[in-house]
Amino acid sequence: MDLLSKTLVVAVVLVIIIAVAYFAFEKVFVPGPVTEQQAATIITQYLQSSNPNAQVNITNESQSSQYPGSWHVVVSVISNPTTTCPTYIVYYFDYPKFSLVNNTFNPYTQDCKIVGYVKGSSYIIGSFPVAIVYSYDLNNSAISNFVNINGNRSVVVHALYYPNISINGFNYTKVWIVNYSSITTNKSIYAIVSQVNGTFYSTYNASR
Repeated sequence: MDLLSKTLVVAVVLVIIIAVAYFAFEKVFVPGPVTEQQAATIITQYLQSSNPNAQVNITNESQSSQYPGSWHVVVSVISNPTTTCPTYIVYYFDYPKFSLVNNTFNPYTQDCKIVGYVKGSSYIIGSFPVAIVYSYDLNNSAISNFVNINGNRSVVVHALYYPNISINGFNYTKVWIVNYSSITTNKSIYAIVSQVNGTFYSTYNASR
């Protein structure tokens, strides 16, 4: 086989390889039409793999109004949800238009702080991670002493919202009750915080 023939054969083979590679890329890496459930599953698995042990919950999913064939998906990711410093981030996807890596996100709590919150300003506490971080960041002596005495790793924290509740003879409206419990001493301390402006009302103790 002369040099020209060999060159032509190599060129044909390269064209075939490139065509096959392109076809494979299109099929494997460029997502085609997906259902609402498929989009939810793919995004949840992606965030769960990059945030092990976190609570990953889709809070809203709808057909994208801007990108036909895609789904607009809102997902909350809460890490360390029962500690004194949970991290709470909300992610926004338009899938498959922008795949998984091209998303926007909004951090609500990070590094034991409420992102964007300025003390003394009006603020609506709309989620339990924010309520926990808010109560802990108050530096209330009763809460701080409880955590220090029992040890941060031994304290489990939960926050529940109540539109109306009566505690020790006092009536409260639109409040978060944040419960700090020790898994070693079986004791708890509760903080009462207003949802509307973060007003701190009081703490009270109880045995579990």
